[in-house]
Amino acid sequence: MHETKSCLIVGAGMAGLTAASALSQNGWHVTLLDKGRNVGGRMATRQIGVSRFDHGAQFFTVRDSRFQNAVDQWEARGWVKPWFTESGHIRYCGVEGMAGIAKALAKPLHCRTATRVERIEPVDNCWRLFTEAGEELSANTLLLTPPAPQSLALLSACIDRLPSGIVSEMRSVAFDPCFALLTTLAGPSRVPPPGLVRPDTGPIALIADNTVKGISAGPAALTIHARADFTRSFFEADPQQVAQLLLEAAEPWLGSPVLTSQIHRWKYSQPLAVCGEPCLYTLEPAPLAFAGDAFGGPRIEGAFLSGMAAAERITATALR
Repeated sequence: MHETKSCLIVGAGMAGLTAASALSQNGWHVTLLDKGRNVGGRMATRQIGVSRFDHGAQFFTVRDSRFQNAVDQWEARGWVKPWFTESGHIRYCGVEGMAGIAKALAKPLHCRTATRVERIEPVDNCWRLFTEAGEELSANTLLLTPPAPQSLALLSACIDRLPSGIVSEMRSVAFDPCFALLTTLAGPSRVPPPGLVRPDTGPIALIADNTVKGISAGPAALTIHARADFTRSFFEADPQQVAQLLLEAAEPWLGSPVLTSQIHRWKYSQPLAVCGEPCLYTLEPAPLAFAGDAFGGPRIEGAFLSGMAAAERITATALR
């Protein structure tokens, strides 16, 4: 039916891409699936005219030597650059936006985007996956990297066959939501160099000027992230109302007339608490791993380390 060393990975964010790369280098046949039009997950970049916006993660930091080795390679290849240093840690960003890093990592991999998985079932100690388009895929091992509620929903048909400890651990993971408002201005903004401001009060968590950041052409292109409490209160509100409230709060940093605005809703923006393990793994009812920033830590580095841990665990088990 399929190769013994075969793995289906759902979610092509940092954790999924990292695991896929490590497994592929160890001779595994890996297929990455993502429901989005592009890879990267919350490492997301959007183009509006000449303006480019990082509308998910704005930067990442490095604390672990394994991640530093990877980032050094990415910098040498021209994928990432230092943006600024704060509290003794360099804030890195993608040279062509944060999604550019993910696209570069995905290039050598077998990665399918715009592929929505509807359900997953264990069959004969393997996994069978069904897509919205009616396709059926199978592999010896499954790695799920979406936010915990989405991963559990995909496994709903067999949730009672999973170890109860893993299910309860996954159910304990909660996420903060976040509105991202993408705004182009007619001229420069008042966001000071290096292009990031975090207001002390009000509904706004941060404002990033992607032009000052160096990833966008033209006049100011602002990413405005709302705080979690504001986002929860207005999550189902009219997007135009949300945009207006955020623009009013951002007025001191605008500096030029607003030309365009778009709202993006991140339902699962950042994990509130992380699991004690860098990944979860079980052989029941078939080889299955969970990874992501809710395991390794609520940062891009955490997702990278979680993906590494999942690949190591999958490989080690296969060698037994």
